[in-house]
Amino acid sequence: MQTQVEVIEAALARAVRGDGEALAVLWREHQPFVLRYVRGRGITDAEDVATQVWIDAARSLGRFQGGADDFRRWLFTIAHHRMVDAQRKLARRQSTPIPAAVPSPGADSDFDQRDALDRALALVARLPDAMGEAVLLRVVADLSVADTARIMGVRAGHVRVLVHRGLRRLESLLGTRDEKPVTLSPRSTMSGSP
Repeated sequence: MQTQVEVIEAALARAVRGDGEALAVLWREHQPFVLRYVRGRGITDAEDVATQVWIDAARSLGRFQGGADDFRRWLFTIAHHRMVDAQRKLARRQSTPIPAAVPSPGADSDFDQRDALDRALALVARLPDAMGEAVLLRVVADLSVADTARIMGVRAGHVRVLVHRGLRRLESLLGTRDEKPVTLSPRSTMSGSP
């Protein structure tokens, strides 16, 4: 039986050659994490930004070279650029950010999970931009320190400091409010190096 990484590697190889079904496999694997990353930075039209990320990825996929980890890094680099564009566009339109939409209730467990994730992302959105982005890329996207540094255009040591300070600040935010603890767990299917 193939591991999840092997499935992604095989789908990636087929998608590079133009296989639409293989691209759908990549989308199903990575889309939730792209959305969390974009939502975590306070982008209200996260679905639109994520769609643009996948359009850009699909257009350039024929030139992509590398494996599953390289693809994830490449995809989040595209997401970073689209998110920056969306933030600039939002800043031009208005000076105050619009809070993220409250999810509509569904099954109790789905709602609880979504509510916990929304609360966690809302807390991360309260961090300064670079700090929040570093936390999102390391924890939500489960990218390595080196990959996060490349995406953000900073040194690895700076990423470590940003993540450490960001997690400490989140801890203090949770300690000062009457919030239930919220945990953002890293992806277990594809491990990144520290």
